[in-house]
Amino acid sequence: MKIDAVAQQFNISTTTIRYYEREGLLGPVKRVNGIREFEATDLDRIDFILCVKACGMTLGQIKHFLAIYQQGDATAAERLAILQDQLVQSEEKVKQLKQSMKHLKIKIEDVKALM
Repeated sequence: MKIDAVAQQFNISTTTIRYYEREGLLGPVKRVNGIREFEATDLDRIDFILCVKACGMTLGQIKHFLAIYQQGDATAAERLAILQDQLVQSEEKVKQLKQSMKHLKIKIEDVKALM
């Protein structure tokens, strides 16, 4: 799959994909006549990056996670701890967002009552 199709599939820019590759978040992407040809493993990696990034993981944290992932099963416990910690943080953010949304709905009703 070419970079334009990958960008469209994940709704990100080709510049972002190139940046991820340059920063070492993506392994070396296969090239055919100098043109990137993304394989299923590359797509899985991009999907993972976007998922954990959306959950608040920084690119530095993602890079660390991917580096220890490359070390194999010996790092499974550390990777599990990282993912569990990120899940806890994400759940807390969702809880805070729900509270904010509840407050916002009350304010909306207050304004509607004035109309």
